[in-house]
Amino acid sequence: MSADTGAPLVVGGQAVPPGTRQAIRLPVTTTLAGGEVSVWVHVVRGAQPGPVLVMLGGLHGDEWFSVETFRRILDGADPATLRGSIIAVPVANSPALGQVMRNMPDETDSPDMNRIFPGPLRSTSDQIIATLCREVIPHATHLLDFHIGPWGSTFQDILVGADFPDSAITAECERLALTFGTTMIRTANVMNGFPGPRSSIGYVGGVLGVPAIAVEVGGAGFGRVIEEGWHQQNIDGVRAIMGAVGMIDGAPDPRPARQLVYQTAYRVNPSVGGILRPLIGPGRLGLPVEKGTLMGEVISPYTLEVIEQLHAPVDGLIFYVARDYPVNPGDWAYGVASTDPATARWVTRG
Repeated sequence: MSADTGAPLVVGGQAVPPGTRQAIRLPVTTTLAGGEVSVWVHVVRGAQPGPVLVMLGGLHGDEWFSVETFRRILDGADPATLRGSIIAVPVANSPALGQVMRNMPDETDSPDMNRIFPGPLRSTSDQIIATLCREVIPHATHLLDFHIGPWGSTFQDILVGADFPDSAITAECERLALTFGTTMIRTANVMNGFPGPRSSIGYVGGVLGVPAIAVEVGGAGFGRVIEEGWHQQNIDGVRAIMGAVGMIDGAPDPRPARQLVYQTAYRVNPSVGGILRPLIGPGRLGLPVEKGTLMGEVISPYTLEVIEQLHAPVDGLIFYVARDYPVNPGDWAYGVASTDPATARWVTRG
């Protein structure tokens, strides 16, 4: 774990002096078409020493909602009063973003960039991850990786590792997740399950021993008014964490009265293709749903009949929903966090 102690902070060979901000382009490789693949890194270095918060976005190219959140957080950070530094990568996977695809559009063994840390191979994906692991991640004292629902779906929880080798890191990750202020925090065995030790939080939290959480708040396709609320929720959450680790004064406290820390999640996605007709919308995020509740239907665009109904499998809280949009089998629709006391607990704001 590194920290901004006032010593030179160098990214891609460029030194960032205290009290300044820079945007740095890191060349990675070239494509067959002759284009350059690069990663843009934004650094806001405080005038005073302190922690280094690394923010990653766009490891999946269809999860671009957080770009605007990053812009506002960076614009609102004041180097004159900041203690420590923010190092932000709004778009890690530019080739996938360019085609609005989840994964790298190639035929290598490394299409999903959130499954290949630290990127030892030679594919474009691996070289991008290797660049991040060489130039960005070693500076981190804390890491937030933003994974937002692709267009048409929205999420509302935080993912933390429950099986990191260092129990103190596990505890600190949960503290940061609670501080962020979402109603739901999912704890999962990321090192021995999904998304695995070569995911961003698995590698950073479990291998490097640096507190790392995945932020899943927001989604595109729901209209400016609703989406503005999600951007503000992300901004308040990041600033709350910055306050909790000593980077800023006057941080907000966005925590609700109760937060659910849960282990068991259910994905209620269609098994057939069609047009999703949601019966539960984004206003129900974080609210209870009873087992058996009809949440949505899939309509055939050809026969115009209901061809599948989506029901809540358990009593729980809704942690993702979708709008009406065309779906293939397995596309996002609903997620339910189980509130069974055997696998979940409530944390009351103190």
